[in-house]
Amino acid sequence: MKWNKILAPVLGATLLIPGMATNVLAAEVSPTETTGVELRATLDSLLSEHYALAVDSMMKIYDEDEAAEAAIAALDANAADMEPVIASVYGEEGGAAFTEIFDKHNTGTDDYAAAVRDGDDAMKEEALDEIQSFVDDMGAFLGTATEGNLPEDGATAALREHEDFVQNTFDLYVEGDYVAAYTSYLDGFTQIFGAGGAISGAISTQFPDQFSDPNTPAGDFRSTVNRIAAEHFALAQLSMQKGYNGSEDFDFADWAQDQNTEEFRAALATVYGEEASNEFVQLWNNQHISVQGDLVIAVAADDKEAAEEATNTLTSTFAKDLGTFLNTATEDRMPLDETIAGVKAHETSVIDTFQQYVSGDYTTSYETYRSGYAIMFDIGKGLSGAVVDQFPEKFENTAPEKMPATGLGGMANQSNTMVLWITLSMMILLAAGTITYRQTKNQQ
Repeated sequence: MKWNKILAPVLGATLLIPGMATNVLAAEVSPTETTGVELRATLDSLLSEHYALAVDSMMKIYDEDEAAEAAIAALDANAADMEPVIASVYGEEGGAAFTEIFDKHNTGTDDYAAAVRDGDDAMKEEALDEIQSFVDDMGAFLGTATEGNLPEDGATAALREHEDFVQNTFDLYVEGDYVAAYTSYLDGFTQIFGAGGAISGAISTQFPDQFSDPNTPAGDFRSTVNRIAAEHFALAQLSMQKGYNGSEDFDFADWAQDQNTEEFRAALATVYGEEASNEFVQLWNNQHISVQGDLVIAVAADDKEAAEEATNTLTSTFAKDLGTFLNTATEDRMPLDETIAGVKAHETSVIDTFQQYVSGDYTTSYETYRSGYAIMFDIGKGLSGAVVDQFPEKFENTAPEKMPATGLGGMANQSNTMVLWITLSMMILLAAGTITYRQTKNQQ
């Protein structure tokens, strides 16, 4: 099969996510908005959304949640967004081949979750065979597509490793080992962002005239902020739904949200110090996380007055206070009115996604979810750009201080080779994961 060279894909990819194409080709841009960093952010967004939607759909299939069908459809919609990117890399024939192979993974994953739910061992083995077939065929596809630059054996081994990770996360959830399941989920979320850095780095090396180095200190910082923000959204949605449904793993989703909050605090502490980062945490927990919990409790109790109060706190009080905090911290580099509007847009997407789920409008809920997920990358772009502009010396030669160990692996566990990450990025669509948010567990 004759494959086209990688060149157009990146520009095509940047058009898939709202806001991602801004200033991509400008001659002089912020270190967080160079062509390479924009490419990395685009891959981060697409890959991590797939990761979040995949585990969410597996959990909902197993739990027999009425939203399972809509969750699968959202995952398919994300896959549909990926096909033009693959086609722009390898042509229409390559895009079609990729889609045909990926269907095995999509079907196998859904069937595996259903088989585990039903205790159907025969169906489970068939699904595992289907997934292994995907691993073998995609490994061969990548070996051919990259003209041997990514050996088939290496690609197949990396795909198998990732599939094992996805399956183990789901199996731990089914077994009720929620600490291990959520720990695995958080580690996987970090890993999928590593994939974006690796593949964008490979492309920029191949085409230095078109793309700058994406893995600069400023690029690393933007990716970190994007990851924490996107992970927060994914965790919030799944956790709010679990709180509403009274799921057994709610407390553990709540715990995962705490880990996410600590990472956000640590990221801010690297540039603004401990006092400012602790001020952020108090605001974040007291007016945001806990109030989202109040909203869940109010909706579950059909207390419309309390639900409206929580909604107003999130979209008005919290949006204003966090917007003011960020505006002040960045010395007006994040314009006050725009920042408040951005926070409000985030809160509105969280609330609407949850309320639409509760009302049974699952299709609309997942459409709102996807829009809300993209918003997190716009917020990450704005915050990281302001910080880098404010403290340019921190991003000249070395990255800001790495995030502290939280017992979750994360940065410390990123020992996989570049080949693994390129493999994961090129296949674009393996995955598993979404969860959390925080609330006092009195919800039954």
